[in-house]
Amino acid sequence: MKKNLLNLFTLLAFSAICFSASAQNKRFVDEVFANVLKTTNIEYDSNRAINIFASNPPIITVKLRCDIYQPEGDTLMKRPLIVLASTGSYLPAIINQQPTGNKDDSSIVELANRLTKRGYVVMAVNYRLGWNPNTTIPAQATEQLIKATYRAIQDVRNAIRYMRVNAETYKIDTSKIIVGGQGTGGYIALGLAAVDKRSEIEGRVKFQRGDFTPMVNVDTLGDWNGIGGDPFFNYGGETTVSGNAHMVFNYGGAMGDSTWMDASTLPIVGMHCPTDYFAPFKSGNVIVPTTGVTVINSASGAGSVIPFANSLGINNKINAFDFKDPISMRAMAITGGIKNLYPFESSFPAEGSPWEWWDRPLVQANNTYGLGTGRNADSLAMKTNPFMSAARGKAYVDTIAQFISPRIAVQFGFLGGTSVNEVNVSSFLGLFPNPAKENVTISMDKTQANISEINLFDITGKVLVSNSNITAHEFVLNTENLTKGIYLVNVKLANGASATKRLAIQ
Repeated sequence: MKKNLLNLFTLLAFSAICFSASAQNKRFVDEVFANVLKTTNIEYDSNRAINIFASNPPIITVKLRCDIYQPEGDTLMKRPLIVLASTGSYLPAIINQQPTGNKDDSSIVELANRLTKRGYVVMAVNYRLGWNPNTTIPAQATEQLIKATYRAIQDVRNAIRYMRVNAETYKIDTSKIIVGGQGTGGYIALGLAAVDKRSEIEGRVKFQRGDFTPMVNVDTLGDWNGIGGDPFFNYGGETTVSGNAHMVFNYGGAMGDSTWMDASTLPIVGMHCPTDYFAPFKSGNVIVPTTGVTVINSASGAGSVIPFANSLGINNKINAFDFKDPISMRAMAITGGIKNLYPFESSFPAEGSPWEWWDRPLVQANNTYGLGTGRNADSLAMKTNPFMSAARGKAYVDTIAQFISPRIAVQFGFLGGTSVNEVNVSSFLGLFPNPAKENVTISMDKTQANISEINLFDITGKVLVSNSNITAHEFVLNTENLTKGIYLVNVKLANGASATKRLAIQ
């Protein structure tokens, strides 16, 4: 084991040296600033939240705070903004039976500093908490958790609003905003990237009660942008200020429902441990470890989300760039060529957050919530992070920073290089008949380039049919062996453009 860890550190150190040398200290890719200016505990919003500590009153108003990191000595007047959301299972640290769970977590602080030294402004946020982890009724647990995720998405959007209002103060380029999430924060980032329709909130059966009423009601809780709702449950955000982001990344966590994704989903970079015990790497159920209750059926981790995102064309700009640094090459080798995805391999069967570390004696001595609660949190966390140390955690954070930074730089045009035809050709793509039974004719308007490749995916992102080397504007696809359901047809054109449409099979 020690030998494996030594090899890991050697690889990471070598990767850092090689990448820095090949990029020649480029801003937004390498660390070009020596120091960071950190402003702490800024109140960016207040909102209604579940009272975790009492049922009377059940709803309280909480202040939401953030830390803002800026590169010291930076003269650039507009910098991209990265909003970071921590892990924590929507409960305070220790109560959540973990030593982590807010903007002050070691891994969040470390990543914020590394990204800031590359020239970004970083905003590490706390978001609203609250649910009952002891419930053994699956429907209750699901509803409480989906509401918690929904509130947190609203909070991140309101954090973005705060920074837009104060863009001059913090020198923010409001056209370049990225949301990143660790663990639970990954659920938030991925949800924010994909959810943009009321039907996606209220119309999915797995997020409906037994009487088919939605667990999340937009009229009550406000919409996914944080606007509107009943003031008892949500203080609506400022309607004149956008809460939109332009790209997301996750390390850990999952997407609650991959059918949220379509061509309007934001670009996504994904990092995940295939051995993650708390969130599936590909598709699977999310289970509360302490109760064994399934809270989300068929959630999708980075191993499923990223191939699907690539197929939709939303990552085209990033994926058109030829990354030759060692970390990218390692990712391609692990995934068999799937771009934009980094799986963190582990020899331990339940490791899911190797980037985390904490002060064990300090956590063990924390009896704020009762005798032994800190010791219990430390013990449980060590079960899924048995090799935990500051040096190890920092090495993983370094890999995260090195994987995400150049992809942000490419998405926003900081690196130049190979680009892709980004003209939206979805409106020129035809599927007939739709719904289909035995065959579907896939056609591209003759004003556009020839079709070069067609891929058909199920809703989990799995490729079911693939046809390449096509040089025509029309192609007939046999569908008689497909089961009834919803599929996605992705068409790539000879000029590099891409389009995707949904196909129903009867």
